[in-house]
Amino acid sequence: METYFNRFKQAYVALSGGADSAAVLMLAAENMGAKNVKAFTCIGGHVFEYEIQKAAEIAAKLGVEHITAPAVIPAVFYENTPDRCYHCKKAVLAKIAEYAGTAVIFDGTNIDDDPANRPGFRALAETGVVSPLRDLGLGKSFTLEKVKALGIDFHDESCKATRLTLPIDSERMDTVERAENLLRDRYRGIRYKIDENRIEFKKPLCLTEQDFENIVNAVKLSR
Repeated sequence: METYFNRFKQAYVALSGGADSAAVLMLAAENMGAKNVKAFTCIGGHVFEYEIQKAAEIAAKLGVEHITAPAVIPAVFYENTPDRCYHCKKAVLAKIAEYAGTAVIFDGTNIDDDPANRPGFRALAETGVVSPLRDLGLGKSFTLEKVKALGIDFHDESCKATRLTLPIDSERMDTVERAENLLRDRYRGIRYKIDENRIEFKKPLCLTEQDFENIVNAVKLSR
């Protein structure tokens, strides 16, 4: 592990607020020294505010400088085509590169991530971003164990745009955020598919009538 990170003098970590990028930040800080590592979080209408706050908390716990800045997301992203994640990630990485200069950029891609299901992989290759977890053969089980030391509750999250099937706009993304903020801590892995007016969960849950009422009320309050 130390040998791997010793190749780099300075690093910027694309910190989303999730477990994978948090684990990378921990490894980089441990092996390179916190003063040689910076965390970067993209902010914008497609990013959940609670994830931005969590990223700040992670960086603070590790004594790493945390930088936030909006990326210029291209118009094609808002058309909500199948490759929207590619266009978004390319824009985010370009913004980080503006700050990083000659420093390496790390991201949280791990060995369990399937390139066939992640258009953003192409952006990583095109921008020369380094994925330590993937390089070291480490997957989700490693990251979840590693981040326990932070004492932070991580949710398996994706951006607000994944809840939309129609062209993306800020108003509907904000509605999604309001609804999920009311439900996230009680119902793990919740997804409010606003254009289809339905709720999904990452994992099966056994819901009571009261749960259904809670969910319906949260959706009504979000509008």
